[in-house]
Amino acid sequence: MIDNIHKWLILRLTLVWLVLSLVVGGLVNYIGHIRLDNHVVDMARAETSHYTADFTGYLKSPTPQALALFSRKIQTLIEKDHLIVVEFYGADSKKVTEAFKSSVAEVETRLPKHGTEFTNTSKILCEKLTLGQEIFMRVFVPIFDDAGLRSGYLEGIYHAPNDIVVQNKRESLWALILVVVVMFVITLALYPLIIRLDRKLLEYAHILALTNIGMLKVLGSAIAKRDSDTNIHNFRVALYSVRLGEKLHLSNTAMQGLIKGAFLHDVGKIAITDAILLKPGKLTSEEFETMKTHVSHGGDILCSYDWLQDADEVVRYHHEKFNGSGYLSGLKGEDIPLNARIFAVVDVFDALTSRRPYKEPFNLETSVGIIREARGSHFDPAITDLFLEQVEALYAEICNEDEPLLHGKLEECIKTYFR
Repeated sequence: MIDNIHKWLILRLTLVWLVLSLVVGGLVNYIGHIRLDNHVVDMARAETSHYTADFTGYLKSPTPQALALFSRKIQTLIEKDHLIVVEFYGADSKKVTEAFKSSVAEVETRLPKHGTEFTNTSKILCEKLTLGQEIFMRVFVPIFDDAGLRSGYLEGIYHAPNDIVVQNKRESLWALILVVVVMFVITLALYPLIIRLDRKLLEYAHILALTNIGMLKVLGSAIAKRDSDTNIHNFRVALYSVRLGEKLHLSNTAMQGLIKGAFLHDVGKIAITDAILLKPGKLTSEEFETMKTHVSHGGDILCSYDWLQDADEVVRYHHEKFNGSGYLSGLKGEDIPLNARIFAVVDVFDALTSRRPYKEPFNLETSVGIIREARGSHFDPAITDLFLEQVEALYAEICNEDEPLLHGKLEECIKTYFR
């Protein structure tokens, strides 16, 4: 079980680590791109500001000589900075002049050309463009005169420096690696903590299980004493039930209910008066009707405790018969819960092969004959056949053993099915 917990925990912590690494890593990568974009925008705005002052000066005295001087100046500037093209427009949105960086003329032809989408805007705008692995920024800068009126605008293509892009990507990569490593370290730190908490929980669960099982034994013993019997009957029918349940491949959960029900099948006899319960002779019809009510009393007793509610199937229905002639509900066939159908066979078999105040034990052959005769009427035929296939081995293992040995065998069953 511990190995399974380790595997379960490792798989889930690994999954959590991967998911968190992807989510946080994606966020780090996104923030890195935003940071790079903002940095490039700031650089583009800073470099275009060198041009706007000169263009404003030209607009104050727009002569051919001033335009020629301005054009030469911006051509000189553009060869030294990171703009690859810059265009200047007047207030009427007609181009005044432009400059191209000769070394990237081919790149410029593959980028979007001037449009009219920025012409009515009165604020600086930047639009990111990508070409392969390179980043460009389309920049729009409105230019205003001293009166605050727009006298023209600048539009350019800014090429983000490769060293800046590479540095940003390197920083983002290292940030991503750091996130993955930190998440991994946190996962490793959580593993022993969760294991320790799980062990504590298992210890408490084990203590609670032992307490419940102890209560089950005490209650079963009290019932046996009330009926002038000993726990050995409870041990035998519980073991018979477990062996038959194993052949039917019952789940652990179903087996728990079967064991509890076997131990407490007669818990309702607490509500039956001594005059009827301990009567040495045959019961009258009225007395027998009263005795029948022990199954409903048993169900009522168990329903107040959640841990025992899965025993209700055996306690309430173990006197039902497959042909519908049993009591109290008169259930028939597979309407009778499976655990009750299993227990009905082993309870009668143990009664037949055990000494009672009113009878001596029947031998195996006689007991088997009675069980076989009740196949299909009292008992489920399929369960009866399965029981009869192994009855000799079960009889040899359980019927004549003493109480301590049977108790030890039942303890092993409890360890197996109440983990």
